[in-house]
Amino acid sequence: MTVAGVKFECNVTEYPSFVANLPTLQEPHYVLYTSDLDEQTQQPWCPDCKHADPIVESVIKQTGGTLLKVKVGDRAAWKSKEHPFRQDPQLHLTSIPTLVHCKADETLPGKRLDKQLECANSAADVKSAVLAFTEKAKQQDA
Repeated sequence: MTVAGVKFECNVTEYPSFVANLPTLQEPHYVLYTSDLDEQTQQPWCPDCKHADPIVESVIKQTGGTLLKVKVGDRAAWKSKEHPFRQDPQLHLTSIPTLVHCKADETLPGKRLDKQLECANSAADVKSAVLAFTEKAKQQDA
């Protein structure tokens, strides 16, 4: 039986406390790094995130686990070479959207899905990539 996925959201400032809490939550653990909403459109400013995020959320909800959705900030903040996620020597995030699988016994970062989300040509491509990624994650957690 698959338990429905659980979703949490945070921003860059809240990130450390949310990540520290992941081991207490339902496995598998996923972190989706994505853009903030554009103030004018109330849509993600990143077109790849706008396309991929709802599909990632749907797949995690369907397959089970915990999803932490981390908003990296507005476009200017994310594009800065000084962004904390770009500077973090463990994370070294270079693109959004990026989906990371975090095993309970490991620190971030875990296995990641990034370029396939960024370069997907269709919703079906995104869904296929995320389903394959979550299947591998479940095998690793078993």
